[in-house]
Amino acid sequence: MRPQIIWTIFRKEITEALRDRLTLLVVLGLPILIYPLVVTVLVRIQKTQEAVEDQRISQVAVWGQPVEPLLKFLQRTNTLKLDPVQGLPTELRRTFESGELQPRRTDKSPPASDEATATESKDDSDDPLLLAARKLLTDKAADAVLVLWPGTTEALDQLDRGNITVFYDEVRPASVKAWSRLREQLTQFRRELVGQRQEQLKLPAGFATALEIRSESVATPKKVFGNHFGRLLPLLLIMLSATGALYAAVDLTAGEKDRTTMQTLLCAPVLPLEIVAGKFLAVWSISLVSAFANILSLGFTFTRVAAAANLPTIPLGTLAAVLGLLSLVTCTVAAAFIGVAALARDAKDAGNFLSAALTLLIVPVAASIMPGVELNAWTAFVPLVNIALLIKTLFLEELRANLFFLTVVAAFAYAMLALVFASRVFGKEEILLGGAGSVRQLLPGQTRAKSEPTPGLVLTLFAVVLVVTFYGSLLLEGRGLVTTILTVQYGFFLLPVVLLVLLKRFPVATTFSLRPPNWRSVVGALLIGVSGGVAVAGLTLRLLPPPDSLVEGLRDALLLGKDPAPLWLVWLVLAFTPALCEEAFFRGLTLSGLRRLGPWAAIGLSALLFGIAHASIYRLLPTFLLGVVLGYVAWRSRSIYCSMIVHALNNGLIATLVHFGVDAEWGLMEMKFVPWSLTFGALAVLAVGLALIGPPRSRPVDAESTPG
Repeated sequence: MRPQIIWTIFRKEITEALRDRLTLLVVLGLPILIYPLVVTVLVRIQKTQEAVEDQRISQVAVWGQPVEPLLKFLQRTNTLKLDPVQGLPTELRRTFESGELQPRRTDKSPPASDEATATESKDDSDDPLLLAARKLLTDKAADAVLVLWPGTTEALDQLDRGNITVFYDEVRPASVKAWSRLREQLTQFRRELVGQRQEQLKLPAGFATALEIRSESVATPKKVFGNHFGRLLPLLLIMLSATGALYAAVDLTAGEKDRTTMQTLLCAPVLPLEIVAGKFLAVWSISLVSAFANILSLGFTFTRVAAAANLPTIPLGTLAAVLGLLSLVTCTVAAAFIGVAALARDAKDAGNFLSAALTLLIVPVAASIMPGVELNAWTAFVPLVNIALLIKTLFLEELRANLFFLTVVAAFAYAMLALVFASRVFGKEEILLGGAGSVRQLLPGQTRAKSEPTPGLVLTLFAVVLVVTFYGSLLLEGRGLVTTILTVQYGFFLLPVVLLVLLKRFPVATTFSLRPPNWRSVVGALLIGVSGGVAVAGLTLRLLPPPDSLVEGLRDALLLGKDPAPLWLVWLVLAFTPALCEEAFFRGLTLSGLRRLGPWAAIGLSALLFGIAHASIYRLLPTFLLGVVLGYVAWRSRSIYCSMIVHALNNGLIATLVHFGVDAEWGLMEMKFVPWSLTFGALAVLAVGLALIGPPRSRPVDAESTPG
């Protein structure tokens, strides 16, 4: 690809998109206007409603024989108006006063607290009293019904417990307000009554309480605010950012079909990949601007509201982190929208396609606002949901480095798949020109088999294998460490590579570098295998020391469980198997597919993918450096057998030391830092090994394609 061409197309598309007033309104105008307007209107409505309810006198129907002390107490307030016998049918009144009806609460134990409690919400069609109260409240003839059960006056006179029931409608604000006022007054009356009894019987002040129970939440106001704010914010931001990308994607793809400018663009001396790259950058930029405008408007709006309501403000660093995470989401959405919109014949079809796609994107994100849905090992790889939950953890200040790493890796993987999808669509001229193309043509089997893998192919395979491996390993939990490792290695790493090479008819020997190495390279690989791990550990442990939990988990893994496994099994599972499967994947197909990028780009990118595949932020740097060494060995020697030797020795030696307890004697696993003397010694041996690595003498060496 030519960056200058991509930049020219990007400038053209972004200029045309920004000329569209609807796009500008959705991207900039809507976020700037909608948040202050919505918040202001909602706050005013709520305050007005509260003021109206506070000024309104609650109408309370009183059923039953009057309890004079209680009624006098309730009549002291100017917020309650008592209306005896209102809405109680005559026949039901006689049945009620005769004592044939009993209160629902039949337990004889006193309540757990001195707070007044309402009856449970229950659809009981056999309770005539409840039905009568329901009709009265539904007709809004009263706001609440206070039921004084027969015998309550006598019970109070005998220092016993009387029975009172309050019926209210929890969906009517006026009824809820009436219940709130009654509860407050009834609770106060009960406290005064208990105090009078204690004084009359000369009982201690704590007699009726017996045990004072207090509860206090450890959550700070900032965390409580973050919980409520962080649950809704990701859904809102993702939805509005995706909406901004939707209009731009339609205009730059199907819109160009309608304007017949797509044909002109395809006739220009540019590659389809350059076209999709320029258009993608334009749509992504618009989506990012929309995300930035939304975050900026939200920040100012909630800062203003927080200052007025004495709530915590949103830190600027948190908003910046949210914008960074949204950049990953918008990258995926922009690429997917471009590919989907390009499949449409015209702008109308594109609008329908993307509306359905937007719904499919928003539905899983909406699940993230449900209580109990948190960021964990399972949700970290769920598209879009993982970013929404990660944003929520930022506001809760509960971010964990490893989950952050997994989430970002998964987001990159899905963005990569979306870009590959868009590029395949733009590689089909019959689709872009609105011809008789179909989605079938995008399938891998519809393309002509190529002689060697491409960067797009290996990156797509890595993204798919990464997600499948992660969920597959979770499903294998509980089946034993040996079974899990062997299944992951042979089923998720080796098998897809072999099947892909066979289906695509790639030359096996060239793709996997299956060439016999010379003796110097073999000796060099042996030296690198015994020193590489120590050298890398000596450099990385000082920069990024692992937590104790990772060290303990690594020891158990090297022992294949709590109880040490036989040494031959350790070497088979931890040394030979990864040397075969991981090398075939990363130094075989992956390195071969990235070869056209140049030596160091191919080695570096394959090493980065190798580090990411180990799914730990603490292991990323050491596995990356080790991957660079392995890639150099495979590239320089022209033989994957040399990198297999290095890989097997590196894993096998440390596992052997742990197996025989040498690590416990020397404290290898507890070392925070490898001594400089040991580090420098390992580096010297490593340098000698790297110097010995070289291509077979029978083959000419291309100096421009050889690293070093």
